[in-house]
Amino acid sequence: MSDLDELARFREEWKREVEQRRNPQPTASAASETSQRLHNITSDFNGLSLEYTEPLPGPSSETVSGRVPTSTFFTNSVIPDSVRSALAVYKRAIQHEQQGELDEALRLYRQAFRSHPDIDRVYMSMELLNSINVAQTEEPEKLDTREREKVLVNTREQTSVSVIPTSLAKVINGFPQDIVFLPEDEKLPVHLNVLPEELLVAIIRRLDHTTIERFGAVSRRARVLTLDSSVWRELVVLVYKHPQIPHFESIVPVIARYQSDFRRLFVEHPRLRLDGAYIAVCHYVRPGLSENTWVNISHLITYHRYLRFFPDGKVLSLLANEETPPAQVIHTLKLSLRKKGLYIGTWRLAGSNVIISNLIDASGRFPIPPQPVSADEPCARYAFSMTLNLRSRPLGRWNKLELTSYNSVHIESGDSSPLPLKHDRPFWFSKVKSFPAF
Repeated sequence: MSDLDELARFREEWKREVEQRRNPQPTASAASETSQRLHNITSDFNGLSLEYTEPLPGPSSETVSGRVPTSTFFTNSVIPDSVRSALAVYKRAIQHEQQGELDEALRLYRQAFRSHPDIDRVYMSMELLNSINVAQTEEPEKLDTREREKVLVNTREQTSVSVIPTSLAKVINGFPQDIVFLPEDEKLPVHLNVLPEELLVAIIRRLDHTTIERFGAVSRRARVLTLDSSVWRELVVLVYKHPQIPHFESIVPVIARYQSDFRRLFVEHPRLRLDGAYIAVCHYVRPGLSENTWVNISHLITYHRYLRFFPDGKVLSLLANEETPPAQVIHTLKLSLRKKGLYIGTWRLAGSNVIISNLIDASGRFPIPPQPVSADEPCARYAFSMTLNLRSRPLGRWNKLELTSYNSVHIESGDSSPLPLKHDRPFWFSKVKSFPAF
């Protein structure tokens, strides 16, 4: 209830500020109101929602639902001198702590908290808003991996301690203080204990997430090393980009919602797997012909649907019969493939829904846009669209796609007609080593 009261008070203050900007009047309580906004601004970020179905507006767009963007609101505010001096002392304390000068850092921390008791919350809010401003100044396509990771680091710059997931907190707290790798044979040495922790973390960062989790299950020392936030932060940077998310700014409130626990974000937040293909095995029964009227013959027909998603937003949809097993078909799913039953389209992820549109016949009968089409050359008249629900069985796999709608779209008129879903089954993910994950 206290958080709701603070959020309501923040909204009322924001409304008064908007009214004052429209009708400027001198006031003596501007500094106190700014200090109160700095005190309560973290509560506003904790209430941000994870759901987004359409791309959010950019920094030059109009405000959504009449609300002023938080980054613009904060930069336009005037920070009191007392808060500004306390922030400077707090930043110096963080620098000394990172350099290992703990005594000086402790002294500066005490000085900063004596000047302002909630200086840590103010600092966290400023860093989070600064990261949003940095993300808004550059287009998402121009941000490389290093710049994207730097923005995410700013959201948790005030601490150098890795965030431990809630589910593993009790297990980690039960570990002894000094844990090392133990050999299977007590007479043999363990060379991993000689390597520094920084080098071990650098090696772990070169692995994929499945190998990291398998290594974490080896021993207690391995589990602690795999919980380093830098390992999972880099995976978040590589995975969560367009078309997995509308744009890079939309991942910032998600990080705040998960309290900068990048491992939990990677496990629990929806993401479409690109290092394999989604396969649906479908069956139906067809009656056959018999010379004997006393015998009824039925044929069980099996066919497969394949979906392969690419990082650039393209998708392949293939309908194949049972003559060729999936082990042989799955390695041929490339953009250069031309085969009967093959369609090429585009995909995007909106929350937990995968939206596939503009599925065009790529069997070779028709040219694929944007190739030029002559007047005498036949072209496809219909395109198809699909909507699928992304699920995870078990948690973190994101290996199941349930088909919720399948439509036929007339290309010239744009009319859409739903198609019946009689024999379709869910798609299950199958990993392929040769397919890149990012």
